[in-house]
Amino acid sequence: MITKAQLSQLDPLSRRQFVANAAKTALGVSVLPLFAGKAVAAQPGKAKHCIFLYMSGGMTHMDTFDPKPGAETQGKTGIAKTPVAGINLSEFMPKLAKGFNDIALIRSMTQKTGDHRGGSYVMHTSYNPRSTIRHPSMGPWAQRLLGKNEGMQLPDSVTIGAGGEHPGAGFFGPSMSPLPIGDPMKGVQNSRFAEGIEEKDFDKRLKLMSTFNETFTQKFKTDEVKAYSDFYDETLKLMKSEDLDVFDLEKEPDYKAKLERYGDNRFGQGVLLAKRLVANGVRHVEVTLGGWDMHNDLWSAIPERAGSLDMAIAALIEDLKAEGLFEETIICLASEFGRTPNINSNGGRDHHPRVFTTMLAGGGIVGGQVYGESDDKGIAVKENPCEAKDFNATIAYAMGLDLNEVVYAPSGRPFLVAGHKQDPKTKEITTEGQPIMQFFS
Repeated sequence: MITKAQLSQLDPLSRRQFVANAAKTALGVSVLPLFAGKAVAAQPGKAKHCIFLYMSGGMTHMDTFDPKPGAETQGKTGIAKTPVAGINLSEFMPKLAKGFNDIALIRSMTQKTGDHRGGSYVMHTSYNPRSTIRHPSMGPWAQRLLGKNEGMQLPDSVTIGAGGEHPGAGFFGPSMSPLPIGDPMKGVQNSRFAEGIEEKDFDKRLKLMSTFNETFTQKFKTDEVKAYSDFYDETLKLMKSEDLDVFDLEKEPDYKAKLERYGDNRFGQGVLLAKRLVANGVRHVEVTLGGWDMHNDLWSAIPERAGSLDMAIAALIEDLKAEGLFEETIICLASEFGRTPNINSNGGRDHHPRVFTTMLAGGGIVGGQVYGESDDKGIAVKENPCEAKDFNATIAYAMGLDLNEVVYAPSGRPFLVAGHKQDPKTKEITTEGQPIMQFFS
């Protein structure tokens, strides 16, 4: 039993956690749960920007954000204690453990598929993949619901290292497609500046290309053709813009020293580039870190992979704070699923969608807390299950997106940013995903 004096000595996060646990124990409820299916009003979100860190391949939750010390399923991974009593991260994430008061975890994520492509699609779009339609990801949704950031040539959203299977703008069309960047050190390639082409020669090439395209565009005056033409025009403006300097990491002050802090690898470089982009007005940037499909010899791979993640996020939070951007930039981390608590015969963990962990920080998120819980062995959700649509609803809420604004695809079908449901009697369409309001209190 904790005394009143002891309670008064706890920091605010510990006090809130104590009250939440007491309420759960005494009353069988959690404080500030999901909205339990009710419609959620839009808020003027604090988050003007989003940096989405995607862990491709299925990140192991037990060796990163949800270790189970003493459990037979834990394997060789030790723990790093955080400032919040009772919450540990894995030994491979000491920087994030030390700075845990800046981050919030969802330890009760759950998926219905253990397929990489399907799981990734759901995490990005809140919808199951269908052969008849491609759903938009969060960056294009933000542009559609909030409008394009005016007054700059830079795109609203950028992906770094995402690959060709990213859902992109989906049925919103090419005009809202994220700008793809492969190598963050090379930035936007094939621009006239990168190739050293004189402006008169560049314009001559464009004029010749327009002549070839004119017959086609005149014959097929459809919305799809116009959308591609508009996207092409916007791309050309960017290729000739001085704003391209934003994509040059060598223009970052003390960039070599910063790369040492972020990690001088593709992921660290990508996260530093993401920081530069949001600092210059880009709304949504996604950075991918692959290599999490650890079926074999996990403990040879996990120190480097989790270490890269730990370094980059810690440096990102530090720099966003220093530049006054932390409270208006939500940092999100997700993977398509977790990995099996039981270790296989090859010393690895296999696909495990039943429970895994995601992370949020900045953008109005109150750090130092955990939502949901997995069981003692990390096998299943113990309380407060959370699906991709709820995770995305939380991000959307932080960004001030209207969760109940219906957008119709070209086929005439309705969709919402965090999934939707329709009342069979009234035909009313409302959001299916619900934000975790605990993170905003």
